[in-house]
Amino acid sequence: MTYSGSNYRGSASVPPAGGGGGGGARVAAAATGGGPTRRGLIGSGVGLVASIAATGGGLAVWSTANDTNTDLDRAFDLEGLPEENRPEPDRALNLLIIGSDAREDSEEGDARSDTTIVMHVNEAGSEAYGISIPRDLYVFIPEYADAQYYPEYTGDNAKFNAAYAWGAVPLTVLTLEDLTGVRIDHVVEIDFAGLVQVVDALGGVTMNIEAADADEYWDENGVTSIHGEHRYFEVGPNQLNGEEALDYVRQRKQWARGDFARMQHQQELIKAIMDSALSAGVLTDQDRLTSFIDSTSDAVKVDTEFNVVSTAINLMSMRSDDLVFMTAPNLGTGEQGGESVVVYAEDLDNPGDSNPEAVSLWEALREDDVAAWVAANPEAAGQGEEE
Repeated sequence: MTYSGSNYRGSASVPPAGGGGGGGARVAAAATGGGPTRRGLIGSGVGLVASIAATGGGLAVWSTANDTNTDLDRAFDLEGLPEENRPEPDRALNLLIIGSDAREDSEEGDARSDTTIVMHVNEAGSEAYGISIPRDLYVFIPEYADAQYYPEYTGDNAKFNAAYAWGAVPLTVLTLEDLTGVRIDHVVEIDFAGLVQVVDALGGVTMNIEAADADEYWDENGVTSIHGEHRYFEVGPNQLNGEEALDYVRQRKQWARGDFARMQHQQELIKAIMDSALSAGVLTDQDRLTSFIDSTSDAVKVDTEFNVVSTAINLMSMRSDDLVFMTAPNLGTGEQGGESVVVYAEDLDNPGDSNPEAVSLWEALREDDVAAWVAANPEAAGQGEEE
């Protein structure tokens, strides 16, 4: 088995603070009131809303942003998770971004986590790292009394996205924390409909389409969707609406890298969304800004303690080159119980023996020293690839 990461280093355009600014990633007042906490956000739909709101200026915009913060769907209570099994908080921010495959006609328990990114922002608020977790990564799923199939399935090894199917966001958080030893501070979830809504509110995004290179789908001129209307995407830069962008980033079979290609394209979409906010003039036009905030505030779900506005203010000094994307180091694809999986380690009880890169990455997150890890592991962090 060989290592297969297909990592990608991208950048998400984060506007500078008006008139300078700085501050760390630690301040984010709890949504329910009281003094500031140490948590924040960057690199998601909510982060985009917050960043735009904070830089737009004007009393009307500020009022709209605060209303948005109040009205967000606060569906996740991380404080209610069993504390005895959770890692200790650290002084950096670790945000879990989930893109679920839930649709309006989905039945409860049918949805899975189609996209999972751990966004780590250092304590100074000057660097951010997005680490994609393969949905087929073979990991340990902890016991969780509120899981749909408890106790039959939890407390055993399975594909990572089974955690979402069995226990939704809470079990996903517990699974990630068990895998990494890293405390998840906040959660942002967006489903398919929400993603379409965000992209369309910006008037579309520009994405650089990758030509299909898998044997059965080879096409040097573009790629054909295997879903729905079977759209054709020509290679190179394309302007996409919400449905088209969603369609493209859901594809995987058309590339030899499979799900790793899909994760790369999802990372690229985050960059495209934030770039589109700049090019569409959302930051400079109060009417567009207010319209965007109004039209996207119901596109996401967050945890009960997350404060959008104060977080944005504290991250305004972060620039595009400060965000680095990568994929969790793994041992490539393999087979387990007749299923194709992404192998995290040959021995899940001792992953350092066969996957020391992953173990050292999680340690770097815990120690808030990811920059040093990237410097020591440039290939794993995608630093050797063209952007």
